[in-house]
Amino acid sequence: APFERAGVDGPVQTATTTFRVVNVDPVRAATVKRPELLERMREASASGRYDLPRLDGSIHRTPTPGVMLAIMSRVPDLDATDPADLTRAEIEGRRQVSEYVRFLRNEVPGYERAELISTSTQIGVRESRRIKGDYWLAADDVVNARRHEDDIALCGAPIEDHHTGSDTRWRYLPDGEVYGIPYRSLLPRGVEDLLVAGKCLSASHDAHASARNMAQCMAMGQAAGTAGALAMQSDRTPRAVDRNVLRDRLRGSGAILEWPAVTPVTA
Repeated sequence: APFERAGVDGPVQTATTTFRVVNVDPVRAATVKRPELLERMREASASGRYDLPRLDGSIHRTPTPGVMLAIMSRVPDLDATDPADLTRAEIEGRRQVSEYVRFLRNEVPGYERAELISTSTQIGVRESRRIKGDYWLAADDVVNARRHEDDIALCGAPIEDHHTGSDTRWRYLPDGEVYGIPYRSLLPRGVEDLLVAGKCLSASHDAHASARNMAQCMAMGQAAGTAGALAMQSDRTPRAVDRNVLRDRLRGSGAILEWPAVTPVTA
């Protein structure tokens, strides 16, 4: 199938190794709001005492008392299709985790007794190859909240570009708006009997930076699976599946294809 390798129309999005720490005092940790946390990160990095490649990460409470989940590390220039480069990134991500744990323990109230208990099973790869499909989802589709007759999922996420710098670039949709991910973005050009779903969808670097998130990937997977079943039942290729039948089947199984999803009640 034709595809575009990440890095052609913009730097490949950085990768992240997430981690969890235990023995956190949640009451004291909650007193450090996000702006203060980011300022502490900037000061720590500027001091030269810590090597913190990313200065806008986040940390989140979990259902387990005293356990926090952190999304902070940043590994740039990764070709996730190269096993050797992926190995390098796995090592670097874990090295960074140790540094961020040291920062939290020494510089952030509530984390004085924090201990690392786990890292993500694999480094989080945001971008590698994106197929070229019957429809190429672009940044204009996202920021203009464009809808399509064959939408199989909706997305309200901003363009969230984890570039090689220390921050993250954001481009938002109009307030309260969503855009559609068309079924055609799951169909590789010139190839029959094949559907793709998730981060390999047909999309530009910028549009992909919005559509790649977990909820949208799950919605694409539901659509691809449903379309595959319809193709088998009707003895057609996925490209020949009736889009209206597909959308009706998705609605019947709970997919959100209209927005607002519920019509507000007026007095």
